Amino acid sequence: MRTLHGISYSPWTEKARWALDHHGVAYRYREHLPLIGEPLLRWRTPRGVKPAVPLLIDDGEPFAGSFVIARRAEELGQGEPLFPAADLPVIQRWEEESDQVLSAARAKVVAALLESRQAQVDSLPAFLPVGLRSLLAPSAKLGARFVARKHQTPTDIDAFLQEKVVPALERLREALGGRPYLLSRFSYADVTAALMLQFVRAVDDGYLPLKPGTRAVWSDAALAARFPDLLAWRDGLYAKHRRP
Repeated sequence: MRTLHGISYSPWTEKARWALDHHGVAYRYREHLPLIGEPLLRWRTPRGVKPAVPLLIDDGEPFAGSFVIARRAEELGQGEPLFPAADLPVIQRWEEESDQVLSAARAKVVAALLESRQAQVDSLPAFLPVGLRSLLAPSAKLGARFVARKHQTPTDIDAFLQEKVVPALERLREALGGRPYLLSRFSYADVTAALMLQFVRAVDDGYLPLKPGTRAVWSDAALAARFPDLLAWRDGLYAKHRRP
């Protein structure tokens, strides 16, 4: 059975899962634990590729990253293609745009996690007893700091958001121009662009369940007020193209 390793609240993992589910590709899911799961992740990752999730292991072969996994899903599965050949350059540009935005989002979320005890509790492994979770909450900071070092998150997060995120969301608004899709029909361009909004306001629990503390750090009230049309577009995509 092919296995997808990911982090449940990660927009990158959600991109991969959306593509696999869209194409009806069967897989089992395994939650990756930052820091604790790093040695095993390094062992599974192809040489020359930075160890990160999502990572799909298919018949012993590793496929690393959302874009690569989504292309693999298209090879394996059925249904309408997400990568029409003529539009591949446009799709790749939106993937690059999405990655830049989500890198900024990750920096913001990590900083917020370090300040939120509830988010720290939420991020602990599910197998820990309830009575120990509050006591061990500060240990989640180790994982957050590890993620910050691994991905070299910027120190001036607010400036980074204004420099990278706001212009990207403005470009998305302009590219859509009120239309339902970035291309002539639903594609991976929509998937990857929609996930840029995950840290503006996380999608409803019916699609991506989040605990209260985690949902709070994956939110930005100022950006949500600035881009309500994009959030409505994202929610419409989920309602039409993503199974709850």
